[in-house]
This record gives sequence, structure tokens and C-alpha cells, in this order.
Amino acid sequence: MKEGDLLAELDPRPFVVALSQMEGQLARDSATLVDAKLDDARYVELNKEGVIAAQQVDTQKATVGQLEGAVRADQAQIDNQKLQLVYCKITAPLSGRVGLRLVDQGNIVHATDATGLVVITQVQPIAVLFTLPEDSLQDVIQHMRMRRGSRSV
Repeated sequence: MKEGDLLAELDPRPFVVALSQMEGQLARDSATLVDAKLDDARYVELNKEGVIAAQQVDTQKATVGQLEGAVRADQAQIDNQKLQLVYCKITAPLSGRVGLRLVDQGNIVHATDATGLVVITQVQPIAVLFTLPEDSLQDVIQHMRMRRGSRSV
């Protein structure tokens, strides 16, 4: 297995549906914002002509501000939902040999589960620990120097 290979895929359908709902909400709020901006422009002109009170203009400006905030919040929800879709694909964090599979297809998994999905043993680079009698140390060092072309250990 190589780093980045797909290990598992979670069912993305709930996230896709939620994303569609949020995109619809953004479209609705964006249309309402456009209408509110047009009304604001009309109210400013009517106020200049003395037809409506300044309070109505201020109220409309506040409505535009609220709707701009709603559109930003909608976009943030869409971005979050797209991120959740990315999390549906779980990839290998490192290259190595796949060992024990800890979950099977159809199992329910949670982000807080203590166990992982699979055991991946890294083999490149690999660290090996072994014991060696002190009497043999000089022989090993001499052998390593010969193999490495006289580099010091």
C-alpha cells in the first residue's frame, strides 16, 4: 500500500443531500439580498425627494446587512459540507504493508473510536533493534566499515 491510497469510503449520500439543501438556502438568501439592495437604492432616492423618512432607509440598510450576513453564513455551511464530503474518503497516511483489518464493510465507525481501520506497518525506512554482546561489537563495526567504504560509524 502507498501513502494516499484509498483505505475506506464512508457513505457520502447524507452529506450530498445536506449540501444540496444548503446550496438551495444560499440561492434563496442571495435572491432576497438582491431584492433588498434594489429596495435600498429606491428608498435612498425616495428619501432624497422627501417621500419617505430616513428611518425607513436605515431599516432597509440594516436588512441588507442582515441578508449579507446570512449569505456569508450559507457559504460557510456549504464549505463545511464540502469538507465533510472530503472526509468520506479515508486514505493511507503512510506507505507500508497492510496487516490486520480492524473493521469490515458494513461496520459502523465513529471518529472517536479508539481503534483504527487497519494496521499498516511501515517498511521503508525501517528501524531494527537487536541485542549484541559487547565482545562482538568490534567485529560488527569492522564489517560495517568494509561494506560502507570506510565510513565511520
